Amino acid sequence: MEKETLLHRQVHPSFVQLDKISVQVFITSQVFKPTPKDDSKLSVYNSEEFTAKESFAHFISEPKNSSIGVVSVNIEECNFEGLNVVEDNQPFHGHCHIDFENLSSKQIEKKAKKLKLAATNRGWQYKSE
Repeated sequence: MEKETLLHRQVHPSFVQLDKISVQVFITSQVFKPTPKDDSKLSVYNSEEFTAKESFAHFISEPKNSSIGVVSVNIEECNFEGLNVVEDNQPFHGHCHIDFENLSSKQIEKKAKKLKLAATNRGWQYKSE
């Protein structure tokens, strides 16, 4: 993977806020914060294997998964924040994770906010109708 490779992240419906004035939906930093079940490894899709739309379709094909769209950061943005990106291809080919291991909650929060800003500046890569 190249430093410009996009890492597609699914946006759970509870990780957005509605701006009532502009009637636009904005992501929260929770999109880029691993939950306890993630074991400090935030799941993302490798854009060299999946377009944003394909990653969305693949993700929601599992009945337990919910997403309203896809936002993306690239490897360079993760590395700039001191986060390694691992191309693990588990549990499927094209799966990667952003490694938040050995970081405090405060560090995770700060890095998640920086990734959210990068993704917000890039804009939605795919949004469900």
